[in-house]
Amino acid sequence: MDYWRFLPEEKDILIQKLTFALPALRGITKATQDEIANAIGVSRQTYNAIEIQKRTMSWNTYISLILFFDYNPNSHIMIRQLEAFPAQLDECWLLDEIAQDRNKLTGD
Repeated sequence: MDYWRFLPEEKDILIQKLTFALPALRGITKATQDEIANAIGVSRQTYNAIEIQKRTMSWNTYISLILFFDYNPNSHIMIRQLEAFPAQLDECWLLDEIAQDRNKLTGD
């Protein structure tokens, strides 16, 4: 499962890209800070501090946010264009879909 392994430097770059784009992503989804905070399991104060760059988000918060914004149809394209969504995750889901399809064909 190497697609889940990221070097600390890679994590920092991805977190930085997402942090910079949070106000625009939130705007395009028309979500409040409170709604996003509740969806990802942090307080509104924590989310606000991350969005205004007074606090660095954890890797877990990053993963939660990219999944939130990637799933939302209004922000899906934008998060991909920002390159804040790691390509490795697409690869792992694609490989899982291929494996599931193969299992259906073979009856496993």
